[in-house]
This record gives sequence, structure tokens and C-alpha cells, in this order.
Amino acid sequence: MKSLKEGDRSLLDNSMVLFGSSLKCGNRHQEENLPILLAGRGKGTLRPGRRVRAAVKTPFCNLHLAMMHRMGVKDESFGDSTGVLGGLA
Repeated sequence: MKSLKEGDRSLLDNSMVLFGSSLKCGNRHQEENLPILLAGRGKGTLRPGRRVRAAVKTPFCNLHLAMMHRMGVKDESFGDSTGVLGGLA
């Protein structure tokens, strides 16, 4: 993706690639401390190359809502979100 050009940026620069799951341990149904990878720059709306830790009990859907806003979808909520996840830019 980094080598594919889209205008003056790469495909990776224009993308948001999310890798992870909504459960940390399927047997225990653990929904906290999820190992999530978010790659790309989202057309300059994300600052990559670092670790971001959300507050305890932050719903995973807060990240989804933040990504939706970056794509132009300005819904007020998504799933069990409590707001937009901050600290991504």
C-alpha cells in the first residue's frame, strides 16, 4: 500500500487499516485491554507510529466512531460508543 500512489500521497497515507478483535479472550469473553492495530494516516487525520492507550472501560466502538468521523460519516453514536476516541491525531 505504501508503494501505490493516489495523487500526491500513497494508498497507505490515505487509508485506515484496523486489525484486531472485540474480544481479547474468546473463552472468557474479555472485552478490555484489546490488542488493536490501526495503520495508515487516514488522509492526514491520524498520527501513526506510536501506542495510544484509552482510559479503562472505553468502548471499542469509540474507535469505530472516530474512524467514521474521519470518513465523513458524522453519526452521533455507533454501537455502545460513549463518544469519539481521542488522541489519534
